[in-house]
Amino acid sequence: MNILLPKNWSRYSRQFSGDQEGLRKYKRVILLSQFALFGAVVGVLHAVEDLIDGQRFMPMMDFIMAVSIFICYVINESGRHKLARIVLLSFLNLFFFVYSSLANHELGIYLYYFSWVGLAAVVFEIDENFYRFFFIGLSIVLTIMLFATDFDAFGTADFAAVDIQRSFIINFVSSIAVLVFFIVFMVNMNEQSEVKLMALAEEVQEKNNDLEKVNRELDRFFYSASHDLKIPVMDIKGVINAAMSEVQDQHILEYFQLLKERAQKLDGFLLDIIDYARNSEMGVKLEPVDVALLIEDALQNFTFIKGADRIRFEKNFKFDHQVEVDRVRLMVILNNIISNSIRYHRLDIRDPWIRIDASFADDMLNITVADNGQGIEEDLLPKIFNMFFRGTNQSKGSGLGLYIVKETVEKLSGKITVFSKVGTGTSFKLALPSRTSDIPVQQKENATIL
Repeated sequence: MNILLPKNWSRYSRQFSGDQEGLRKYKRVILLSQFALFGAVVGVLHAVEDLIDGQRFMPMMDFIMAVSIFICYVINESGRHKLARIVLLSFLNLFFFVYSSLANHELGIYLYYFSWVGLAAVVFEIDENFYRFFFIGLSIVLTIMLFATDFDAFGTADFAAVDIQRSFIINFVSSIAVLVFFIVFMVNMNEQSEVKLMALAEEVQEKNNDLEKVNRELDRFFYSASHDLKIPVMDIKGVINAAMSEVQDQHILEYFQLLKERAQKLDGFLLDIIDYARNSEMGVKLEPVDVALLIEDALQNFTFIKGADRIRFEKNFKFDHQVEVDRVRLMVILNNIISNSIRYHRLDIRDPWIRIDASFADDMLNITVADNGQGIEEDLLPKIFNMFFRGTNQSKGSGLGLYIVKETVEKLSGKITVFSKVGTGTSFKLALPSRTSDIPVQQKENATIL
């Protein structure tokens, strides 16, 4: 007797019984089979009723409807779901147009078009919107045509023995019941989708919280490990320097120089990791800063870098008062950008220069670092802020510098843009939200460092 239950009218509902994901996937297929089988049974019952009432034409129409709908049921159960939907809705729309035209309009057969609109709305899949709106439109157009032709497009059949009032009530109740069923189906689908989305959102939020916790722990580990590693690296550099001062053999000195360069590279990498971890861990600390003086300090850090003495540094600062900004983070940004400008400059040209412009306006600290160095290839520009990105195999950096710059700028809710052309140079433009303080700056003339 289980076959009498609507949930067992489709092989898909039986196949995926207990499998919520499978039932959700085939819910429209199952709905179509349930509707088609129910409609076929109702058509047969109507045919029997009309025969008992002594009708001839209506039983034939009811039987045609029942057989046609059952054929759609078979097509759907065979796996050709899209074909079944199209055939069923095409048949129902055309059949009821003819039926409503032949029958007395007071029977209310045209009311089923409201049901077919609901059927078209729910039976098609998400990627079948064309068919959904086509059949909704078709039902509306055919209903309008019935009224426009005064329900007489094909003449009138003999319905003398029909109880018009009873038939209208049956058709009205049936059409409304079917429409309500489709509306309930749509509401249930929406509720299931909302429940699933909420569950997914909670799962994503939980995973995000776990990831944030892991990231915080990793940042703390990197920061601690980098600090611990810096001490032995400094010891190694000290031993190398001591050995180089005592060794006279040129070949051995070359080996020590190579070791020294590797130790310095490792030291720089550890500093990058410390900067990254500090940026992730520490909150933003705003304090009054003499930006011009800070830039001067940053430039002093590169006085003894190879090639820096051959570059002309131009400075153009426009400040009346100190600016409230995160001193540590701003220094990290400047150190990395200026370091790149020096490292990738063209020392073979006649006048290599780096220009630094800084000003404050409209609650924004604006700093531009421009040079006439090597430049960056256009296809590489979107990648330069990626972690561990290096423009060439000859790059000596860790690949973290500009990534740290981007992360630090984002931490300060700022924006950084880069413009570059190979053989012409590169320009980094930094904009940081800030506000001016009441402390005046030390007035200095804009200068050029040779």
